[in-house]
Amino acid sequence: MGWESIRGQDAALDLLRRDLSSGQVAGAYLFYGPDGVGKASAARLFAQALQCVGDAPPCGGCAACEKVSANVHPDVVSIGPAAGARSIKAEEIREEVIRRAHQRPNEGMRQVFIVDDAHLLTRVSQNVLLKTLEEPGAGTILILVTPNLHTLLPTIVSRCRRLRFQALARADLTAILEERLGDDADVDKLVSLGMGRLGVAMTSDVEVLSERREEAMRFLEELSAPAGRADEVALITLATERAGSGASGRNETILFLEMLRGLLRDILITREAPEAIDLWHTDIRAALAAMGERWGSAGLTRALERVGEAMRDVDGGNTNPSLTLETLVYSLRETVPAGV
Repeated sequence: MGWESIRGQDAALDLLRRDLSSGQVAGAYLFYGPDGVGKASAARLFAQALQCVGDAPPCGGCAACEKVSANVHPDVVSIGPAAGARSIKAEEIREEVIRRAHQRPNEGMRQVFIVDDAHLLTRVSQNVLLKTLEEPGAGTILILVTPNLHTLLPTIVSRCRRLRFQALARADLTAILEERLGDDADVDKLVSLGMGRLGVAMTSDVEVLSERREEAMRFLEELSAPAGRADEVALITLATERAGSGASGRNETILFLEMLRGLLRDILITREAPEAIDLWHTDIRAALAAMGERWGSAGLTRALERVGEAMRDVDGGNTNPSLTLETLVYSLRETVPAGV
């Protein structure tokens, strides 16, 4: 599996290939963008290329490439939250990165550390990692992978070469799903519900995604009702039911907010650029356009910003998801024009 296995991310992959061919590899990289668009796969391929001893790295056939692919290369270390944990602790960074960062590679040309879900690094963990970023060891490469830049310290971000991974275009996602899933899958529905995220479309149940969208649509329909007609108690109940409790509840909250953001994005497109930008939710275009007429472009822009802020708060793990969603209801109602 080579670079061609990652589609729709040409700009990011071209930069990595240029770094490899020029020999100007940075000491730290930050791969960021939506979940499910290829960031983690690109990090693994880049690690292969950094250790590859064949032609046109990653060749995929040399012993180094095969070991990285099998996750047994001694000089490629993956770090993420422990099973059931909601954060990456400082002790893990000290043990997996700091202790080894200034040692010589065991058998490869470099030591490569991949920190997946880097937004789950605690503040203490980030400060511990910062020491290595400030004084990297020769031949040590760090790759941070995250959907959320805003939970990382500015000092971390500034010391990394940043590569943005974007949601896949509708045509690209359709082609990939048709190739991988065949004729039995409802590809068009998966493309809409996956909203440009291949990982989501490949691993999710269509019925589950459809139910999540229906809940989000009911929420937005009620939210955009004329002044005096919105049932805010029902809105709060619907929103906070998504929060549940514990880590699973936090994840459900993030998924609900992601669907809200995707729908609001499409509503705004139906008003501002219906011919220039593809909608994700093409099968409910009329309902989205009707909400856009009630809401207005300025209000939709503010609503998108507030949902994004709520996502960052919940994803950072420092807020109560139920309270965040309750506050969001009132915040979003303020974005709907009073005259509708």
